[in-house]
Formats: sequence, C-alpha cells, structure tokens
Amino acid sequence: MIQKLELSCSKNLRQMRIFSKIPTILLIVSALFISCSSDDGPSGPDPRDEAVGTYTLTALNVNPAQDVNEDGTASTNLLDEMTCITGTLTLNADTSWNLNVIRINVTTITGGQFFIACGDADVSTGNWTISNGQVSLNGGFEPTIYTLSNNMLTRQIGEDLPGFQSAVFTK
Repeated sequence: MIQKLELSCSKNLRQMRIFSKIPTILLIVSALFISCSSDDGPSGPDPRDEAVGTYTLTALNVNPAQDVNEDGTASTNLLDEMTCITGTLTLNADTSWNLNVIRINVTTITGGQFFIACGDADVSTGNWTISNGQVSLNGGFEPTIYTLSNNMLTRQIGEDLPGFQSAVFTK
C-alpha cells in the first residue's frame, strides 16, 4: 500500500510539475506568435494614389522679372505676362504620364533684355515613379524630377534667363 501510495504521489507530483510549466510554455508560445507575426500591417496610403491626377501649369518662373505684356509691371511668373502659356500634366494610375504644353521661346537681346514668345504645342509621354515625395517622369530623355506637395508638382530648374527658375503644376 505504501508503494502504491508512493507511485500515486510520484505520478501526481509529475503531473503537478507539468501543469506548473504550462503558463511558462504558453508564454513562450505566445511570444513566438507575436514575434513571428507579420509586421506588414497597414502601411498607410499608397503615395501613387496621392500623385495620380491632372495638373495645370500655374507658374513658369523666371529671373529677372520681365514685363513681356508691357503693362508697366514686371513679373517673375510668365503666366502673369502671357496668356498663350498653357500646360497640362496628367499622371495616370497605370504609371503612364502625358504632358501637353506650349513651348516658350526666349531670345537674348542685349543689356539683360529678352524677347519671349509662345511657340508650338509640345506633347510628351512616358512612365512615372514616386519616392519620398519626388515624382520622376521617365521618357525618351533624362528623368525630370518634380516635388509633390499640397497637390502641386514643382520642378526646380534654378536657371536665370534665358533659362527658367521653376515650373509649377497644380491639381
């Protein structure tokens, strides 16, 4: 009987040890599930969704300011001076883009004077990408980089006339 009792106690003791380890085992297993679970969770909106749309040319900036329309007020934005300047840039959801603009012809005269006139229509197409707020238009030329901010695409060129400072398209 003592032997039977010892076996029974011994068996109960082993079961108690196993049961006492269950919380530890559960803790380890749950930690594994947490550490092995996907960290992909919601990553926020796709930046391409923010960029997709049609943008209209709202500024074509030059330096120094010009009074092309001869109204007595010079402006750094040629759109204030010339009604013939237009442009539309469309970024499509399939990452294609198309640009329709009126070319601007700038001819240096003398003494910081320039003759500025509207030229022919120009159409360009290609594919675009976005990374860190920078939209890259890729086509048959070097990529053109625009910064996307507040529904505006801005291309900083940084040249004085006969070049351009910047071009701004607004959605």
